[in-house]
Amino acid sequence: MGNGSRIQRRRSRGFVLVTAGIMLLVLVGALGLVFDLGRLYIFKSEAQTWADSAAIRAALCLDGTRNGLTLAATSALSTPGKWGFSSTAFTTGTAVFSTSPNGPWANAATAPLLSIYARVNVTVPARLMFLPALVSTQVADVAARSTAAQVAKNTFTEGLFPFSPYAHNSTGPNFGLDSGTLYTLRWPANPKLGNGSNICSGDRIEAVKSLADAAGGSERGYIEDTSASLIATTIIDDYQSITRTVGDLVNMTGGAKQSQLNSLQTRISQDSDTTSMTYAEYVAGNRGNGRRIVAVPINDGGTPAGMNNRIVGIGSFFLYPTGEYGTGGGQAWCAEYIGSWVQGTNHHGVLGGGAYVVRLTE
Repeated sequence: MGNGSRIQRRRSRGFVLVTAGIMLLVLVGALGLVFDLGRLYIFKSEAQTWADSAAIRAALCLDGTRNGLTLAATSALSTPGKWGFSSTAFTTGTAVFSTSPNGPWANAATAPLLSIYARVNVTVPARLMFLPALVSTQVADVAARSTAAQVAKNTFTEGLFPFSPYAHNSTGPNFGLDSGTLYTLRWPANPKLGNGSNICSGDRIEAVKSLADAAGGSERGYIEDTSASLIATTIIDDYQSITRTVGDLVNMTGGAKQSQLNSLQTRISQDSDTTSMTYAEYVAGNRGNGRRIVAVPINDGGTPAGMNNRIVGIGSFFLYPTGEYGTGGGQAWCAEYIGSWVQGTNHHGVLGGGAYVVRLTE
């Protein structure tokens, strides 16, 4: 009995040792699996963050031209960022573009000019540490994809310039305004047509002049509070004292004030290109930072004319150099209509008119 008990105990100890060894291997394997999967999760997160940033940068560059598409691709692929615990730069990204969120997708050289969607794909080769003991590979490809687009924006809590020009018709998105033409931000006290006209060139038609006449000499385009401090913050800092949505009524609130001119001159002087006379010259010079490009609510002239002016859309306008604006009540303040406005850019957007913001759509 004694020998049998000792043999049984030795067998039990051997079984325990074998079992413990197996369990240790399983535990080590499980820990290795968790370790590698954890690393892959981090690499995926790093890749996704980079792809999101790159897609947004690309969509911000789109302007309806081939150069805009080329710049979008270049900007996307030069997005700062690293993976592998922030140790390795991204070098394998691709950028493609489309007019639809569902594609087809094409590179910058062949994509449609009206592409408003930018998609960035990136794949990084993650080296495995423990999983090769279970699978026949040393490297796992970690992929990320992100899509951004210029999305219509109709409500604003900030960012709108505090003047409102008249629409020329009811057809959006341009409402009768032509890109490259000057329209009136602030009307003269006594608008005149014909020889010696004091009206901006794009508004020199009787139908539009009659809207300004109906509004009266004291309500000439400015739409914010008329205190000096608020004039400055609304013109210079894009502050709004009221949330504005397309379809809302907008009230004209003031005429010629020196504080309006001072603030306008300050705004223009903040641009890194203060001399270009036209938007085409501004774009060709590639020196501006966008401070002379403003988003402006366009109104329908009122119902009846001069009353209950309703915002029909948002347009992007280019401000003249500082010296082109004067204090006299008989002078109009003109700005060149660009077309669509994209928040956060220093150029117009892809589509003809309206306001847009770049957002991730995937």
